[in-house]
Amino acid sequence: MPSPLVLVYDAEDARCRRLADWVARRDREGLVVPFPSQNGEVARVAPELAGRVAPGLLLVLDTGTRQVEAGPRVMGPILARLPGWRVLAALGLAGLVFRVVAR
Repeated sequence: MPSPLVLVYDAEDARCRRLADWVARRDREGLVVPFPSQNGEVARVAPELAGRVAPGLLLVLDTGTRQVEAGPRVMGPILARLPGWRVLAALGLAGLVFRVVAR
């Protein structure tokens, strides 16, 4: 089983909220933890993201590898953790899914 992700998103940005809501509705296994960037605890929960948070920016932190992805690249690791969507990540279609969800 893959390690959980921390998804840091800008709660004041409609595109970021839309993506975070989309993920939350599909994350039946609880492997993606959405975390608003406005929450002052970001640096404590994910110190690797300190100083990287910016308005309108999406970030994911893999809690197992501590690897960070930003922007549209967040979708690959997210899809890899969502039942029914993993195949799209494996086929390299994460960017397409990101564009559809974020529009």
